[in-house]
Amino acid sequence: MRLLTAGESHGRAISVILSGIPAGLHISREFIAKELRRRRKLHGRSSRMKLETDAVTCEGGLHGSVTTGNPLAFSIPNAEADKWSHLLDPWEGSREDPLTRPRPGHADFAGAMKFAAHDGEGLKPADIQDVLERASARETAGRAVAGAVCKALLAAVDVSAASFAYRIGKAGLPRRTLLRLLEARELAGIPVARIEKSPLRIPDDKAEKAAKASVDDARKRGVTLGGGFVVMAFGLLPGIGSFSQWEERLDGRIAQALASIPSVKAAGIGAARWLEEADGGEYHDEPVRDDESLTHATNRAGGITGGLTNGMPVVAVGTVKPIPTQAKPLRTVDLASGKPASAPKQRSDVTSVPAASVIAESMLALVLADAVLAEFGGNHIDDVIARWQDRILRIGKLMAH
Repeated sequence: MRLLTAGESHGRAISVILSGIPAGLHISREFIAKELRRRRKLHGRSSRMKLETDAVTCEGGLHGSVTTGNPLAFSIPNAEADKWSHLLDPWEGSREDPLTRPRPGHADFAGAMKFAAHDGEGLKPADIQDVLERASARETAGRAVAGAVCKALLAAVDVSAASFAYRIGKAGLPRRTLLRLLEARELAGIPVARIEKSPLRIPDDKAEKAAKASVDDARKRGVTLGGGFVVMAFGLLPGIGSFSQWEERLDGRIAQALASIPSVKAAGIGAARWLEEADGGEYHDEPVRDDESLTHATNRAGGITGGLTNGMPVVAVGTVKPIPTQAKPLRTVDLASGKPASAPKQRSDVTSVPAASVIAESMLALVLADAVLAEFGGNHIDDVIARWQDRILRIGKLMAH
């Protein structure tokens, strides 16, 4: 399975191509729209999210809302494309004054250096506008669409996902509450309805109230806030993934996928970051007999050991930095003149943590769907389901001993 996205933040649209999805999978237009709304309608987001409708269209790969086995192609229009066409039109767009003041913490500076060109007098930095248009988190709208498809595939084998924010700025869940949620054995152990109603996706009234106050205060001060999120998947069978090669280890693939989300600066599996001081006797998950099957007494490893799922819920954690664009601009240097300057002020979120948690679900679904197809794949979703059911029977026989 392969995902490609294209398009600029203020261009005509974000395009998505997802190949490798088997035929016969039902994809609801309403479900895709719902996933895009979950990313868009959250407290602390910029005014742009009130303008975008994300009216996604399918350009191929579906017939009657069912996958055909051909590559899936989607398009998500940008609401203000016409307003920006004088700068971004692919054929006629022109700029008299290129953007040369990089924002600290963004791709601006490195991108301007990467695409610098010879102009006869030496190297000239690239126009930062071309960098930020693609480095923008608007690209994650495409990942949300692909994630919806992958969630539908996982749902066909009864695998589900959930996420929540555990910290925004200095406000966060109590440690005991967080560790209890990390140990949830099934989706019912996560207050999904409460999270989906929360404007900050925090599953605790007191912590949510404090976080909302922090976000409102940050908006007034013209600064941004970071934090952290948890994303989980339930229902996976043991043995998915590989320990044979480094790039096949499932924990490594998940960490890379989460770290690819804009503003995510750290990614981990399970409760390791809260158990750094624990010794091996305290940390590791002991197998235990549960009625007629085997399980683990705890899930500190986050459902993955040696690069493979072990039958416990998969748990991943991401740390999100404050968004680089500040209403109160930071200092920078103008790359054209070499003189000190203020970073450009652009519309942006106060915090991206809640939205990042939603995108993390999409990225986890993408990795897990690909791993499921590698393990149980076929040309039709019925083939995948049949092989999944066969594995359940085999595991049942092994567990009976």
